[in-house]
Amino acid sequence: MHRCHLFEGANRLRCIEALQKQAQRLPHPVSVPASADHRQASVLVPFCVLKDVGPGLLYTVRSGQLRSHSGQVSFPGGVRELNSTGRDCDFDLELSWAAATALREAEEEIGLSAGRVDVWGAHRSHTTSAKFAVTPVIGYCGELASLSELRANPDEVSLVLFRSLEHLLDKPGAWGYTVFDRPGYGRYAVPVLRDQLPRIWGLTAVFTFVALQLLLGPEFPQRLNRMQIEGEAVLKKSKPLVGS
Repeated sequence: MHRCHLFEGANRLRCIEALQKQAQRLPHPVSVPASADHRQASVLVPFCVLKDVGPGLLYTVRSGQLRSHSGQVSFPGGVRELNSTGRDCDFDLELSWAAATALREAEEEIGLSAGRVDVWGAHRSHTTSAKFAVTPVIGYCGELASLSELRANPDEVSLVLFRSLEHLLDKPGAWGYTVFDRPGYGRYAVPVLRDQLPRIWGLTAVFTFVALQLLLGPEFPQRLNRMQIEGEAVLKKSKPLVGS
């Protein structure tokens, strides 16, 4: 199924409006420091079209040199940077801090220039056990002739991955969920794309689900909705790790 039309016209506007309604409102000018409990960070969730393959999402595999989550699949992103006056180093009247941070990191990590990204908006942030509040920024970066157009920074990224919408949506049994139980956080469930290595799980899988549900709206496959409901049922009497 060819789904390139999902990034254009009426569907693009629907996605932008949906994000505006439920996203965290990030004021301008932004000079609010990160919480004492959680450092603020953002990631770019980049839809694109890979020539001869079709539409999908770009991911990174974190470098083995990194101290945390090395070798894991992630989206490009990083921590919000403030200058000595408490204002964003990436301050831009046209962008939220989350979008500016995500675009900066995407250019540093994989050579994806900010100018080619059509930013749709930011979803609500999700907190982690490592005391980060991570905001996913969803956008569309057009067509790539091949992944060789991107330049992975070896200090941060060992590989750039592409997963097509067909792979993410239409492969029966590809998705499941994992239930965790950690002291201080209770019991929580997260989706996992389990059919292929490196595995997509954790917040990266959560943000993948968020982006796909946004993009497809009512067309989001019912079997994936059911899978998510099963995972969420586990959480009804416990405190989740992610979400707000």
